[in-house]
Amino acid sequence: MLLLTDVRKKLLAIWLSFSALLLIFFLLQALSGKYAGMESVAWIWIFVQLMPGLALLLASTLFHLKRGKAILRWVFWAIAGLIVLFLLFVLVSLAGISGGAGGQNLRDGFTESYRYLLPIQGLVLAVLGVLFFKKERLFLPDEKLLRGHAQQLLSKAAETGSLDRQRAIDLFVAADMPAMLDFLAEKIAAKGNAEHRLDEVLLLKNRLARLQQDTGLGIADDRETRLEYNRVCLAALELTQEI
Repeated sequence: MLLLTDVRKKLLAIWLSFSALLLIFFLLQALSGKYAGMESVAWIWIFVQLMPGLALLLASTLFHLKRGKAILRWVFWAIAGLIVLFLLFVLVSLAGISGGAGGQNLRDGFTESYRYLLPIQGLVLAVLGVLFFKKERLFLPDEKLLRGHAQQLLSKAAETGSLDRQRAIDLFVAADMPAMLDFLAEKIAAKGNAEHRLDEVLLLKNRLARLQQDTGLGIADDRETRLEYNRVCLAALELTQEI
C-alpha cells in the first residue's frame, strides 16, 4: 500500500526525469539546426507532449487538501509503467521524426505523430485525473493493511531516529486514536509554522468524536463506521510524517 502523497512524488520524479532526457535530445537537435525554419512547430510539439502531464501532477500537489488516500503497490507500478511507456514513445517518435523515418519531412512527421500520441496521452491524463482528483477514495485499506502500513512507517521512523514519529505510531498500534491525535496536535503546534496541518488534526479529532458519539447512540451503520474509522486512521498515519 502506498499513500497518494508518496505516489505523487514518485510519479512527478519519473515525469521530470524522462522530460529532462527528452528536452536534452530536443535541444541538441534544435541547436544543430535540425528544425531550422520550423522552430515554432517543433517547440509546440514538445510542449504539447510534456506540459499537460506535468501541469496535472503539479496541480494535484497544489490542490491536495484531503489526506488519507492510498492505492495498492501494483496499481502504482501499472500507472508508472503507463507513464514511462508514453514518454518513451514520445522519445522514439521524436528520434524517428528527426531522422526522417518513413521518408516524411519534419513538418509532416510532427503533424502525423499527433494521431497516435494524443490518444495515449489522453489515457495517461485520464488515469492521473481519476487518481488524484476523484473525491471518493479508490481504495480504502482494511485493519490488517493499516497495521502493516503502520509497521512499515514505524520501521522507517526507527531508522531515522524520529522518536516523536515512533511515539505517534506506537499509539496507533495500541489502538489509542484519541491519544495519537492529541500527540500529533501537540507536536505540530510546537512547530509554529504548520497551522494548516494542525487544522487537519483538529478535523480528524472532530470526525473521530462524532463517530464515537454516533456509535454510542447506536445510530451508526457498522460498515460505514469501520470505513470512516479507517479513513481517520489512514489520514492520521499520513500526518505522522509531519512531525
